Amino acid sequence: MKLGILSRRSLTLAVFVAFEFMRVAAATSAWSAEGKADLRQSPTGGKSPVEVSVGMYVTNLVGIDETRETFEVGGYLIGTWQDPRLALPGNQNVSGQDRSLVRTFQLEDIWTPAIDAANSVSHKTISYLLQADSKGNVTYVEHFDAVLSNDYSLRKFPFDTQVLRFEFQPFLSAASEIRFADKALPSTGISPEQHTELASWRIKELSYTAEKVTGNAFVPDEREALFKIVMERRSGFYIWKVFLPLFMLTMIPALVFWIDVKEFDWILKVPMTMLLSMVAFEFAVARDLPRIGYVTFLDSVFTVSFAFCFLCMFEITFVYLIQKAARRPLAVRIHEAGRWAYPAAYLAALSILAICFLGW
Repeated sequence: MKLGILSRRSLTLAVFVAFEFMRVAAATSAWSAEGKADLRQSPTGGKSPVEVSVGMYVTNLVGIDETRETFEVGGYLIGTWQDPRLALPGNQNVSGQDRSLVRTFQLEDIWTPAIDAANSVSHKTISYLLQADSKGNVTYVEHFDAVLSNDYSLRKFPFDTQVLRFEFQPFLSAASEIRFADKALPSTGISPEQHTELASWRIKELSYTAEKVTGNAFVPDEREALFKIVMERRSGFYIWKVFLPLFMLTMIPALVFWIDVKEFDWILKVPMTMLLSMVAFEFAVARDLPRIGYVTFLDSVFTVSFAFCFLCMFEITFVYLIQKAARRPLAVRIHEAGRWAYPAAYLAALSILAICFLGW
């Protein structure tokens, strides 16, 4: 009797073990089939492009260098795509919350889209995570720090707005294997933390477009994933530290028009002193200004201020010569007209510059 019970128990255990063996064997055969395919090749075998959705989350904007035309940024790059070869059998019955079926890979284990940052100067991958779920959805997350080149339009400096561009393109040999999705991943954004901001810049927005880039004889046409961060310069520093002192230095020579023209030697020293002060002031602030080959709004204001000091010295010399020619009444009238003409003309010149450069 005991032997019979033991036999039935042994039989039950044997059936259970056989069932488990068959289940494991089925899973193993599936993985074997998966292993026979070269997972490092394109999921479509090159017959059609793989749609890749990309996203970027900026955590730290380190700095913007207008002189070198670069900027440094840190954050996370995210990419997702579908690889049916990594789907597990019976995945339609698996809950999306079952994280035990999410597998982690190394970059050399499976195919990943070959993407380059077209405007990258340097790129450092701090860490990365490559995972695939039971349905073959692959997710790549990379923590990065990069320096990228960028074109800056500084004509309106220091009241300018700049666009920082992240240009991601397929590598030349893989241009036909990848197609960027029209929309960025929901994780795309900018961290609200304070260290993301810069003292001289205000972050406005982050946008994404998938644009077609026209190639040439060596590079085929391809689609580019383009992220843009709109940055607005904080102009308060330049208003209080540059424009206001420069305005005051330029307006001081207006005092000479209230002094008699016969005091030639004394009144001529005023605009000459201010002109030398402006030169020294420009040298002091030039160290922090972008070195570019065209005229900015700030450059034009400096030039006009120099010109008014020069014209003031020219007017003093002119009326003095008229007075020496025994035409003092005419010299006095011309000199007194400068009391209002000089500041009015200077303000009008600044207004014209603002309209021409800033569109005010």
